[in-house]
Amino acid sequence: MKKFAFTVDVVGVDADVEEIVGTIRKAVQSHGTYNCVDHVDTTEFTDQGLKVWTKRKIGVSLAQPKKKKAPKADVVAETAQG
Repeated sequence: MKKFAFTVDVVGVDADVEEIVGTIRKAVQSHGTYNCVDHVDTTEFTDQGLKVWTKRKIGVSLAQPKKKKAPKADVVAETAQG
C-alpha cells in the first residue's frame, strides 16, 4: 500500500474550517482504502509574512513597485590644460 499526502492552504480573512474539511473529505471518500482529513494549523500573517508566503508558494508578488530613482547626471571629467 502507498500513502498519498496533500497540503492545502487557504488564505483569507476568515474561513469556515469545518466546511472546507467536509468538502475535501467528500472529494477523497471514494479514493483509496483509508483517508483522514484534518485541520492541523492556523497561522496569523503579518503584511510582510503574507507577501513572503505568496511569493514563495504561488509565485505571486504582492510587493508594491519601487519608485524609480532620478537619473544620475553624467559626470564629465575636466582636464587641466596648461
